[in-house]
Amino acid sequence: MNNIKKAVLAVLIAGMAFGFSAFTTIKSSSIVVYYKADMMNPLPTDPSGYRYYSGDRCEPLGNLCSAQWQIGSNPIPTTDGTPLPASGRTLVTGSIIAGHFE
Repeated sequence: MNNIKKAVLAVLIAGMAFGFSAFTTIKSSSIVVYYKADMMNPLPTDPSGYRYYSGDRCEPLGNLCSAQWQIGSNPIPTTDGTPLPASGRTLVTGSIIAGHFE
């Protein structure tokens, strides 16, 4: 009977440790703001023409300046002018910012 109690206690402790670690895992965000620098295809949902810039490049007066894109497992851009990845990206609903790219 003593061994059964020890086994149950060990399983209980392991379950608690696993459950606690699920809530403390840091999730990195892969949502990035891209600016519509090329308006050849002016639709906000069209991924062509979006480029990454580290600073705010939106100016007032315009229909489309920027939007947030979920880029999945693609690397987070660090260089200004980096285009939106060709695959593995999704437009974040409601993230489109009016204005124009400057």
